Amino acid sequence: MVFLDLQKTFDTFDHEILCKKIEGMGIDLTEWFKSFLGGRQQVVVANETTSEPSIVSCGVPQWSILGPLLFLYYVNDMQISVKCKLFLYADDSTLIVSESDPQAIANLLSKELEYCRQWLMDNKHSLHLGKN
Repeated sequence: MVFLDLQKTFDTFDHEILCKKIEGMGIDLTEWFKSFLGGRQQVVVANETTSEPSIVSCGVPQWSILGPLLFLYYVNDMQISVKCKLFLYADDSTLIVSESDPQAIANLLSKELEYCRQWLMDNKHSLHLGKN
């Protein structure tokens, strides 16, 4: 078993990838989602200095009621990227393999982690490696 924690999940949704995934599920609200997610700006304030506004091209609005639903749309296809059991709970995931030989378990988990790494790269996500 390997526990995974996606890093800054709600801040790193790529809007284009998310909309393609929503379209792929046959949901015909892509333009609405693009409108909801797009056109947002952010600024940084440090030491009483404010940056110029910049367009936000990823993430969902903080505390958005749609955030958890959009997360589910975003990670829905992670399951097909692995061959083992994958349990998803919020931004935490667990890979589970079953084998009697410890070396076989290590080899299987290594392969599964590589599949996950590829999915994470394809979806512009990363793991939070600093968690204990």
